Amino acid sequence: MLIEQEVSGDIEELTTLFKHSPEKAEQAIQRALAKLSRWAERQVLRDMSRRMNVSQKILKELNRIRVRLKKSYGSKERYLTLWIGINEVGAHRLGNPRQTRRGVRVSSHRFWENSFLMQPVNTSRKLIFERKDNWQHRYQQSKRSGRWMWMGLPLEKKTVRIDVEAETSLKKVSPLLVNRFTDLLHQELNYAFNIES
Repeated sequence: MLIEQEVSGDIEELTTLFKHSPEKAEQAIQRALAKLSRWAERQVLRDMSRRMNVSQKILKELNRIRVRLKKSYGSKERYLTLWIGINEVGAHRLGNPRQTRRGVRVSSHRFWENSFLMQPVNTSRKLIFERKDNWQHRYQQSKRSGRWMWMGLPLEKKTVRIDVEAETSLKKVSPLLVNRFTDLLHQELNYAFNIES
């Protein structure tokens, strides 16, 4: 028994399909990395906003979370850099501060007792201040009005630490990156070879 099957058409189709395979694979890798960077940024924003009881929009406005894709020179290594600025954030930036009798409340989550709102000369909005433990009244000239007046100095601007939340969020996301990149690369290769061509 002899069976013959013509495969020249199939071979030509495979040849044309795989002729451009390095370029298609490179495009798929680039798209997968771009999607991975957006995914990583979303995950960190989501986790930090939960931990800090602040909306993701406010965290994004702080401009503290950045993701960059880098390709090393001379080699084919690629890096995904996830950067979070960990300097303390002014308490007034976490919401709309309101003065109460006992202190200042920002949104519904944070309260600083014995604090007060004041707008310094060089700012466009009111900041939250508290007098330090060693404060005393001093007779000084005001920088804003030029009048001489009694002031309770020194003052301390209220800030919020975000380094612990940032470190915890990065530790939570980092083990998930490889699995997510594998899934995205599989999807992009499927799209490049089966749908796009």
